[in-house]
Amino acid sequence: MMTTLTITLPHTPRELSPNAKTPLTQRGAVVAGYKKTAAKSRARTMAGAVTLEALGGHKMQPTHYRVIWFYKGNKPDADNCLARCKAYLDGACKALGIDDRTLDCAGIDRVHDLTRAGQVEIVFERRDDENA
Repeated sequence: MMTTLTITLPHTPRELSPNAKTPLTQRGAVVAGYKKTAAKSRARTMAGAVTLEALGGHKMQPTHYRVIWFYKGNKPDADNCLARCKAYLDGACKALGIDDRTLDCAGIDRVHDLTRAGQVEIVFERRDDENA
């Protein structure tokens, strides 16, 4: 059984940011809601497909995950990066066949890297030596 699995995905759309601007009109709010729902669905599907491809037919029961957010420009807030990745985590956990409630967050790293900017890595790990 695998002990580490790394998946690489693009940054999520701005609609999934907790700091996204809210529209001023009711119609704008309805449209924004549709966009956010569609973005979540696409993110879940993409993460699930990438996870299945990375597994390559193997099985894994991770206990922890870590998010690595590559950026350029100003350093983003850690909690916002993690919130934006929620749909990715949901899709990856569905592909792994686990409930994301069982996973512990091992941290978030924000890396200033101009060549990898715009990418997110989610690293799933199995830590058997810890007492849960």
